[in-house]
Amino acid sequence: MKALKIIGYIFVFLGTLCFIYGFFVGLTETINPSALFLGSSGSSIDSFFSLFLNAIAPWMVLASALFIVGGVGLFFGRNKNKVKLLDDQENINARFDRLERTIDRNFQTISMRLDEIEEKHKTTKLSPNNL
Repeated sequence: MKALKIIGYIFVFLGTLCFIYGFFVGLTETINPSALFLGSSGSSIDSFFSLFLNAIAPWMVLASALFIVGGVGLFFGRNKNKVKLLDDQENINARFDRLERTIDRNFQTISMRLDEIEEKHKTTKLSPNNL
């Protein structure tokens, strides 16, 4: 599986190079330095884009094919770590149980304290010194 991943990286890199080179070729074929210096307006904006697209089209097709082959290689060469939902669910349930026990213990402690305060309050009301 690691070989497919390496092949995927190589093809994606080659696709990127073809993509960049295609734009470079397109720009060099459409930009005419002599027209800039002579002041001639021989090409309109439509012909500029037409020349540019004609120049980069073969390189973009090649780059797209390389990207597809590289993507397939990266997809099948990936590490297949399956998510274990059962373990995660058991972990979540264990945490909920622990939290429930802690809350129950805290509630019992608070309840006992309140009972003690209530008993003290009752005994202080019933003592003969308060009458």
